[in-house]
Amino acid sequence: MEEPCETLDSGEAYQISRYHNYNQHSSRSSSPWLDLRVFYVRISNFVVEDSTPEVLTINHIPLDPDTLLEINGVRMGMYSEGGSSQLRRDRVDKKSEEATYVSTDNIRLTGSVKFEVYDKNELVLSGTLEMSGSNGFTGESKNRWKMNCEAEVTAGSGFLKEKSINGQELSSPLPTIEVYVTGCFSGTPIILTKTLQLGLKKKQSRRMALDAIPEYETAEPQKDTSYALDLQVTFKLSYAMI
Repeated sequence: MEEPCETLDSGEAYQISRYHNYNQHSSRSSSPWLDLRVFYVRISNFVVEDSTPEVLTINHIPLDPDTLLEINGVRMGMYSEGGSSQLRRDRVDKKSEEATYVSTDNIRLTGSVKFEVYDKNELVLSGTLEMSGSNGFTGESKNRWKMNCEAEVTAGSGFLKEKSINGQELSSPLPTIEVYVTGCFSGTPIILTKTLQLGLKKKQSRRMALDAIPEYETAEPQKDTSYALDLQVTFKLSYAMI
């Protein structure tokens, strides 16, 4: 006679759990969406060649389990590791030494995400798109979304080749990466930009430091020698006149 009670208890637990999950799903679905219209990356101050990548891959990774992510109408699951889209090479200019990559995929999200831009298996840059407020629903400020970026490559690595003549690297401005994102959130246009300047490899930094040593430091002993010779000549002339 106790079995119906156990069945009833488990049934109630199931109903409560289902109601709780429904409420969570409902709250996520009712959250306002950030619609990304354009994701643009411009890389400048590097040697543009035919081998410069035609496509870069960008991965979108939710930072919170409650964040919904949708790419071209396909919604990622609650426990998904995210999705990816492509940044296609839009323009290259060998003279101005720059290449631009653009994605116009329809990307929608309800919360903070991390993004990673790859050239095949090499990570080029990473960043986050986050709400500036605690929950994203207070106020009507247009700055409620913010973007942080960080370069993951250095000058001269990967496809970011430097100028050289006869195998000797030339001194030139360091490569820069500009990230530009536009979209719409709750009817308000969103524009986010970030500019990154790449650093040098350790060997390059050391070589540049050595090249920067002034030449007069190595010429000082020569000055001392000439001064000593002048003293010897003066002494000989004075001795001859005595």
